[in-house]
Amino acid sequence: MRQHEHPIRIHFVIDPAASPWPDLPRLTEADIDARPDRFVGGRNSWIAQTFVRLRPVLEARGWQVTTGPRFVPGTISIVHRDDANRFDPPAAATFLVVVRADRAPVHACDLALAQNPLALGEGERFMPLWPQPGLRARDAGRGTRLECLAYQGRVERAPDWFGDADFHRALRRRGVRFEVRSRGWSDYTTVDAALAVREEGPRVLATKPATKLYNGWLAGVPVLAAPEPAYAALRRGPLDLLEVRGPRDVLDAVDILQRDPRRYRDMVRNGRQRGAEYGVDATRERWVDLLEREVLPRFMAARHGLAGRLGWFARAWLRQQLASRWHRCGVAFERADRLRLRPATLPNFVVDRGFFPVK
Repeated sequence: MRQHEHPIRIHFVIDPAASPWPDLPRLTEADIDARPDRFVGGRNSWIAQTFVRLRPVLEARGWQVTTGPRFVPGTISIVHRDDANRFDPPAAATFLVVVRADRAPVHACDLALAQNPLALGEGERFMPLWPQPGLRARDAGRGTRLECLAYQGRVERAPDWFGDADFHRALRRRGVRFEVRSRGWSDYTTVDAALAVREEGPRVLATKPATKLYNGWLAGVPVLAAPEPAYAALRRGPLDLLEVRGPRDVLDAVDILQRDPRRYRDMVRNGRQRGAEYGVDATRERWVDLLEREVLPRFMAARHGLAGRLGWFARAWLRQQLASRWHRCGVAFERADRLRLRPATLPNFVVDRGFFPVK
C-alpha cells in the first residue's frame, strides 16, 4: 500500500454519552489485552477497538487517523449504526462507512458493513467482528479430557434448558460441569468445549455474527453450536462444529467427544486452521484491504461533492428511521411469539459468579 501525497483523514465517530472513551486516542493494542472488558458491546467492539487496531498500520501508510464524538466534513467516517441513526447534518459531508451490526439496514451511508455474509444488500460488504478481545486459549495440558462445558456470553436469550436439573445431572454423570459465564468471556483456559446456542427469532439471527464459533476455534476447543445462519455459512465440514438443537443433542455431542479422543484432537486442529481466517491479523488485513481498494477510490471520486448532499442525506435518513422502526417491531413480535410458546414456569435465571443455579 503506497503512502499518499496528501494524507487522507479517516475519523472514527463514537458518542461519549453512550460509550465514554476519554483515553481512546492514547490506547494501544496492549490495552485491549489488559482490559478486554472495555471492548465489549457494539460501539466498543466495532469502533473503539477498530480504531486502536488499525491506527498504527494506517498511519504507517500515510493516513491521518482520528477519533471523536462529532462528524468531520471532508473525512472518511467510520461509525456504528447507533451513532449514525441520529440526524447530524455534518455527517452528510463525509464519506460514511456505517457498521450495521445486528440492526436494521442502513440507508444514509456510502458503504455499510455487515457482520455475516448472508444476504448482503446493495451497498453492504461483509466484515467479521474481531475475535474476543484478550482471548486466552485453552490450556493444552488438559489434553482431550472433557470436564468443563461452557457458554460464554449474554444470558438474556439463554434457552430454558440451561437451568434444567435433569440436564445438569446427566452432565455430572459424565463427569462434566456446565458453566454459564456472563462475564470473563476471554478466558478459555479451563474450557474443554464451547456451547454456542441462544433463543432468538430468525430476524435477529439473520444479522448475528459467527464470533462464538471462531472464538472457539482460536481458543483450541471444540464448538457445539446451534444451526444459526452465520454458523452454517462458515461450516465447511464435520470437524468445524457439532450441531446441537437442545439438551439431548448436547449430551450426545459430549458422548462423542469423550469416547473418541482422536475426534477431539482433530476438531481442535481443524479449528486452529479455520480460526486463522478470523484472527486479529486476518481481520486487520480485511479492513485495510477494504479501505484501500474500495473506500479510498470512492472517497477520492466523491470528495468534492460531499458538501452538497444534505438533501440526499435527509431523505436517506428518513428511510433509515422507517427501517429501524420496522425492524424493532418485527423483533418484538418474534420475541413475543416465542415467549407465548414457552412454558408458563421458567427457571430462575439469576447469574451468580458466572453460573446458573439449578433448582
